[in-house]
Amino acid sequence: MAETKTPTFGEINTIRDILMGEQMTEYNARFKDLQAALDALEQRLEQRIDDWVARQESAQAALEQRMNGRLQALEQQLQQQGATLGEKIETVSSADRVRLGHMLSELGQQISQLSEEA
Repeated sequence: MAETKTPTFGEINTIRDILMGEQMTEYNARFKDLQAALDALEQRLEQRIDDWVARQESAQAALEQRMNGRLQALEQQLQQQGATLGEKIETVSSADRVRLGHMLSELGQQISQLSEEA
């Protein structure tokens, strides 16, 4: 009986190259082209994402700056209004004290006049 020899891996590759060599070369070239196109798209996408992130960070920083400015202006306005109200309270209190003093003086004079008449 004759023994059949199992082909080795190198022999299988040789047979495949003989049968499909041109097609395999074409497929390999197409796969390389597709991979290059995919890599280029990936780079463009990463660049666009990086640009978008940079724009968002810039917009956020500008918004924070505007909000801080508005909050500082509001704080100053509140402090000014508080000071103005404090001054008005002092003015009203002083005026009330003066008026109360005049009223008590007048009341005292009226009491004096009534006691002299009696």
